[in-house]
Amino acid sequence: MKATKILLGALMVLTVLTACDFVEKVGDWDPMVWTVDNSDEKTDIIHEIPVDGGTLTFTCKNYSSPWLEGAADGLRQYSPPREDNNYHTIVTDWFKVEMVGNKLHVTFEANTTEKERPLRLLVTAGDIFYTFGFKQNAK
Repeated sequence: MKATKILLGALMVLTVLTACDFVEKVGDWDPMVWTVDNSDEKTDIIHEIPVDGGTLTFTCKNYSSPWLEGAADGLRQYSPPREDNNYHTIVTDWFKVEMVGNKLHVTFEANTTEKERPLRLLVTAGDIFYTFGFKQNAK
């Protein structure tokens, strides 16, 4: 009986110590590392998109399945359709974003306006976030 109490006490202490260690490590994640497919370009810049549009594909090198947090163009904010439990797509009339595993596909329609179109895209993997910047040229 006494041995059982000692064992239970030791397990409780071990649980508390392990839990405290876990709490200290929360948020201590590595930053996301992204590359642009078919290019050695780093992604810590504003990506210029031609007037005619196009698609850029990025690969996350250290997280296997990040998801989309949202996007903003300076005037409006866009979110994935969370009510459908879809955290992997955002579709508008001028851009489409798809997250498939560790691949991020960003497609821009042609810009028929006379104004540049900025876009900020926020991707997350839990406690870590990455912001992509884009600027689509005007005609």
